[in-house]
Amino acid sequence: MQEETKKEYTATQKQPEKKKVNLDIRPYLAIGLTVILIVVVCIAIFFVVLRFDGLFSGFQKIFQSLQAIIVGLIVAYLLNPIMKWFERFLYKKSRQKSEELTHKQCQKIRAASVAFAMAVFLTIIVVLIWLIIPQLIVCIEDIVLSMNEKVQNLTEWVDRFLKQDSPLAGPLDTFIADASKYLEEWLRKSVLQQSDFIASITTGVYNVVKAIFNVIIGFIVSVYVLMTKEKFIGQLKKIIYAIFRPRYGNVVMEVVRKADEVFGGFFIGKIIDSLIIGCICFASLAILRMPYVALVSVIVGVTNVIPFFGPYIGAIPSAILIFLVDPMKGIYFIIYIIILQQVDGNVIGPKILGNTTGLSPFWVIFAILLFGGSFGVIGMLFGVPIFAVLYYIIKRVVEHVLRKRQLPEQTKEYIELDTVDTVTNQVKMKDPEKEFAEKTEEKESKTKHINFKKKK
Repeated sequence: MQEETKKEYTATQKQPEKKKVNLDIRPYLAIGLTVILIVVVCIAIFFVVLRFDGLFSGFQKIFQSLQAIIVGLIVAYLLNPIMKWFERFLYKKSRQKSEELTHKQCQKIRAASVAFAMAVFLTIIVVLIWLIIPQLIVCIEDIVLSMNEKVQNLTEWVDRFLKQDSPLAGPLDTFIADASKYLEEWLRKSVLQQSDFIASITTGVYNVVKAIFNVIIGFIVSVYVLMTKEKFIGQLKKIIYAIFRPRYGNVVMEVVRKADEVFGGFFIGKIIDSLIIGCICFASLAILRMPYVALVSVIVGVTNVIPFFGPYIGAIPSAILIFLVDPMKGIYFIIYIIILQQVDGNVIGPKILGNTTGLSPFWVIFAILLFGGSFGVIGMLFGVPIFAVLYYIIKRVVEHVLRKRQLPEQTKEYIELDTVDTVTNQVKMKDPEKEFAEKTEEKESKTKHINFKKKK
């Protein structure tokens, strides 16, 4: 019996153990989902590229439907600093009378602050319209009715300036005559007279009514937004932390705060800067007895909101208007605008704006050309702050990756960088003396090699 049990025990020991089958399909599932996601993204990109016109028209319809809301949000964002200033002032006055304020008193202070801010905004718009419209009408009538006389005076001035014997005199006179004929014809056909009178009146009235409606609804929306802005901000934060985990939600909130800082600092600073430039231009042109003082000052001030290219965009039509009246005053105006923009770019602008965008002049020009070429004037206005926010996000991502790899984050550390040690991650700087010695050795070895070949 003992021998049989031993045989059975040895037989069981000799039997090979069954291998366990690995039924974990999670890695394969992850790979499959990744492939499906890539295919879906590729199809979506192909659909967007193929149907770009339809997609763009759909976004355009949504944008047109929400024009009043967009106007209201922009007005509320611009009026928020003025409202906050009035609110702080009224809170100080109210706390002198009573230490604690009730909820109703706070609401009254908010309503009064919104009303004051709206009054300031409407006053600025009315003053600008009052300055622009009458002089614009006078300017167009003057150009159309006395175009031939102005062109003749300008041609005579050019002939006197170039003394008639210059090879430039003939082509320049021809260019002035052709340009004046084209401008006169365009003004008479497009501005003062329409071929289809009834259709033009109908379209004009419809556009004016639509614009007035959007502006009125926009002002109402801005009042509601300013009165309950804390609630809107709380709802936005609630949505962000509902979508993202707290860690990533904090990052999104940081980016939103940075965007608010960049957009607010840029646009409010540029508006204040443009108001100062417009006032200085008005006073200076009045002293110099230039024509169309108010119109030119408004054009220069409004276009100054566009960074870098804005002053020159406003100076070109203004210089043409003045040049038609008096060519010498047109030249003086161009010289004055160049001096004024240098003062603005080096003294006034930096004092008001500071470094709100964090972009170098190269990236400012890059953003204006990129967004201006893609979206026109609106792209030129919003391109710099949008690009500044994107630049900030990319900078933070790059710094985060470098921090994980234990590499320096400052750009100046990489200017003289040669290599990075793959083991210790230490940065190795360039050695100018060593580079010079290596180059001299290379030159010597080349000369020796050439001499050795010549000897052979």
